[in-house]
Amino acid sequence: MRCAEFIRQAWNLTVASPKLKWFVFIPSFVAVIVFVAEIGWQVGLLSEELGFIREHFVWSTIGTSVGFLSKHHLLGWALFLGIFVLLFEFVLQSWILATLILSVRQKFIEPEKYLSLRQKMIEGSRHFFKLFEFHAIFSPFAFMTIVLFTGTMFRYYHGEIFSSIILPILLVYVVLAFLVNIFTSFCPYYMVCERCGVGESVRKSIGLVFLNFGTTMTIILVMFLVNFRIIINVLVVLGVPLGMIFLASYFATSSWLGLAMGVGVLIALVLLMFTAVLTAVVEVFSTAVWERAFTHLRVRQKSLAMDESKIAEPDFDSLESS
Repeated sequence: MRCAEFIRQAWNLTVASPKLKWFVFIPSFVAVIVFVAEIGWQVGLLSEELGFIREHFVWSTIGTSVGFLSKHHLLGWALFLGIFVLLFEFVLQSWILATLILSVRQKFIEPEKYLSLRQKMIEGSRHFFKLFEFHAIFSPFAFMTIVLFTGTMFRYYHGEIFSSIILPILLVYVVLAFLVNIFTSFCPYYMVCERCGVGESVRKSIGLVFLNFGTTMTIILVMFLVNFRIIINVLVVLGVPLGMIFLASYFATSSWLGLAMGVGVLIALVLLMFTAVLTAVVEVFSTAVWERAFTHLRVRQKSLAMDESKIAEPDFDSLESS
C-alpha cells in the first residue's frame, strides 16, 4: 500500500471521528500554550539582548501581570492553571497518546464497533509508564528542545564563540537528533500495539524503518509540511498580542499599556482556541497515518521474513556418508 493510501484512509477517519478530535482538544490547547510561552520567552529575552526592546522588559511585563492578578485576587487561579498545564504537557501526554493510538486502531480494524473512550483510557493507562520512559529518554532529541537550547546558547554566546564553536556542534547534534527521530518513529506503536518494552520497541523500530526507509521518509515529509502550517498559526498567535503590547509600551502611558495587555490577551485566547482545534485535527490525522503505516509495514515485514517452521532439518547422516 502506498503512502497516498495511508493518508487517504487517515483523513477519512479524522473527518468521521469528531469524538477523537474533541478528546485531544484540551491537550492540544495546552501544547499550543506551552509552545507560545516557550517561544515568547526566548524571543523576549533575545530581543532584550540585541537591543530591540528595552532592558528588563520581559521581567517587568511578568511583574505587571502578576501584580494585576494579585490585585484582582486571581493569582491562585493562575497557579492552578499553571499546574494544570504542566500536568497535561509533561505527565499525561503519554497516557493520551496511548489512548489515541488504541482508539484509532479500533476505528480502522472494527469501524462498526462502538468506540468507548473511557474504556480506551483504561487500556491506555497500561502503557503509560513505558511511553513516559520513552519520552523522557528521547526528549533531548526533540525539535523544541534543540530550538530552545540553541536560542539560549545564542543569547549568551552570540558572536565568535557561537559561530566558530557552538554552531558546528549544534549542527552535528541536529543531524544526530534527526536520525534518532527517524529510526524511533514506530516505537510508540510497538509499545501500544504489540506491548513491547522500550528497548525492544527501539530495536524493532530501527529494523522496520531500515526495511522501509523511503516510505518512512515520505510520511515524515508529509507530516512536516502539515505541522509547518500549525507553526505559522502559532507564530500569528504569538505575534499579534506581543505586537500590541510592544507598541503600547513605546507609544502609550501605563494605563494604556494595561488596556493593550487586556485586549492582547483576549485576542490571543481566541487565536489559541482556533489553533488548538486545528492542532487537534492534525494530531488525530498524524496518529492515524502512522498507525496505518505501522500496521501495513509490519504485515509486509512478516511476509518478507523467513518462516523457520517450514525449514526442514538437514539430514546430517546423509551429508556425512557423502
